[in-house]
Amino acid sequence: MMKTLSDEQLENELSIFSTMKETASPDFFYTRLQARMGKKASLANAAFSFKPVLVICILTLFLIINTLLIGKNTNVAKANSNNNIEVLAASYDQNI
Repeated sequence: MMKTLSDEQLENELSIFSTMKETASPDFFYTRLQARMGKKASLANAAFSFKPVLVICILTLFLIINTLLIGKNTNVAKANSNNNIEVLAASYDQNI
């Protein structure tokens, strides 16, 4: 259940706030806080901007390596297929 306050109690509670004193923070606190927040923001932006470039470079390198490896394997496979046909023909005493 909600606690209901009478007008008199409410005024008493609010008067406590008017008697409170504000505490002052050091002058350099806000400047250091803003500098630290700015530094974190700039680092976050720099880290984000390098990630897509890094991913694109890695994928391009991966694609080049795969292309080179597949190209070498197809040449070997063609040579092996010719040798395999000759071996098969020789086993059945056939000439090609």
